[in-house]
Amino acid sequence: MATTTRMMTVEDLVRDGAPEGRWELINGELVEMVPGGEDHGIYGLAVGSYLYTYVIPQQLGRAFGADTGFVLSDDPPVVRVPDAAFVRAARLPADRDRSRSLRVVPDIVAEVISPNDRPGEVIAKVMLWLDAGAELVWLVDPGQKTVTVFDRDRAPRTLTIDHTLDGGEVLPGFKLPVRDIFAG
Repeated sequence: MATTTRMMTVEDLVRDGAPEGRWELINGELVEMVPGGEDHGIYGLAVGSYLYTYVIPQQLGRAFGADTGFVLSDDPPVVRVPDAAFVRAARLPADRDRSRSLRVVPDIVAEVISPNDRPGEVIAKVMLWLDAGAELVWLVDPGQKTVTVFDRDRAPRTLTIDHTLDGGEVLPGFKLPVRDIFAG
């Protein structure tokens, strides 16, 4: 992963933008996101598509894909980009600038593990989302064909292709067969 050498604030990032490529702001440092492979893109898109298809007709909120930044903190400056996310309608600021990173923590975050991800970094990212206020984090593991559900109020649980992922109390009625995530 490439990083910049100067520290930035969230406002610096908004004003100046990032260099070409995909970047996250982690503790004030720009960190380039290494592109995922084909499976990474397909599995992230599958989760995001299911979320979108479920929430939009019912006007429950917004589903976001892998290009949306979320400001998790101004001090230290943190902007993260999940592979897919959901934010309830009631939590979306009406006056938000839709061309900028959202200043709201997603209710549900989906992260797809990449081959170059280290286990400790993956868990740290999950914990960052939960500590920032996400209620559910779905960790999609292409190698194992599993989804581990991290819930703020329960112990993590791992689902296999024989299980169905659901939105719990965050997104009642949402169901996604784990098998369908990996069908692509």
